[in-house]
Parts: sequence; C-alpha cells; structure tokens
Amino acid sequence: MSVSIAQDLHFCLDVLGLDDNQTDELLNTCENMGEIGVEYFCEEFIFGARDTDEGVYSTEDIIKYHDENYLNIAEFNSLFWRSH
Repeated sequence: MSVSIAQDLHFCLDVLGLDDNQTDELLNTCENMGEIGVEYFCEEFIFGARDTDEGVYSTEDIIKYHDENYLNIAEFNSLFWRSH
C-alpha cells in the first residue's frame, strides 16, 4: 500500500493532533512495519474508547474490549468447522 508522506503528515497533525515527536514515532513505526499508511495503521491496530462526557479515554471501556478471548481465533474455528 503506497501512501504519500503528505497524506501521512496530514493525518498525524491535522486529524490526530499529534506533536512532532509523536508524529515521528508513528511514521517510523509504520515504515518499520512495511511502509504501511499511518491512517490504515491507526484504523486497524489502535483502539481507544472515549468518555463522551469528559472527552478522555475511559479505562474501563478499553480494558473491556481488550479481553484476550475477544475474537479468539481458536474458538471461532471450532464453531466454524463444527457447523460444516
């Protein structure tokens, strides 16, 4: 997936509101992962929940969605193959 540095910078600075150090870190991470786009990386691999009343991350929601059994591939495969 080829994404221009201009698109990545726009996403980091204007959409995410990152500072220069955060932007550099995110760009380096995406480059090290095989030169994937920043927006794709964020959409697919970063999860956060917002408390709409305060506009901050809700720890309880994040922990709830990071359950190790959530989308457990072994459980999915056993259900899928059992039905076929």
